[in-house]
Amino acid sequence: MTALMTIKKLSWIHWMKARYKVIVDEFASAIQLGHLPAGTRLTTHRALASERAISLATATRIYSELETMGLVRGETGRGTFVREILRPLGSGDDQQRVAPDVLDLNFNTPSLPEQADRLRSALRQLATRGDIESLLRYQPYAGRLNDREAVASYLSNMGVVTQAKNVLMVNGAQQVWR
Repeated sequence: MTALMTIKKLSWIHWMKARYKVIVDEFASAIQLGHLPAGTRLTTHRALASERAISLATATRIYSELETMGLVRGETGRGTFVREILRPLGSGDDQQRVAPDVLDLNFNTPSLPEQADRLRSALRQLATRGDIESLLRYQPYAGRLNDREAVASYLSNMGVVTQAKNVLMVNGAQQVWR
């Protein structure tokens, strides 16, 4: 008897909620359950308004609330995308582009959607190699030899012939100026 009363009560609460809040909750639940994975491009505001028979202003309000919740990010001219919800707000992927022709190096985030998938795959491979703790320790001053060899090989393939002894691995550009 209580289960039936609970279902009826939830149904009643559902109708008492503002319609846009119900849609926000549906999106939030789908994102949190993984039905809408990180990087998924959501339908346009106009398409959402048409699909749900709501106004364009309401569709915009829905996406705005999801963005405030940290579940999506809107990119001007590109659309609205599901964020990686394991990462906190302010970690860089919620930043807007400075300008279309400017590469902003303030945040080290993948600039193309497929780069995020490649990074995810590479991190999984690193994690399964066994000695991940060695990567967390301080590294040699110029970088690990095998890393410098890989960079030298890559540069050679790109037409810049060099050797590992001429490659310097640093944590940031400021260290190069010392």
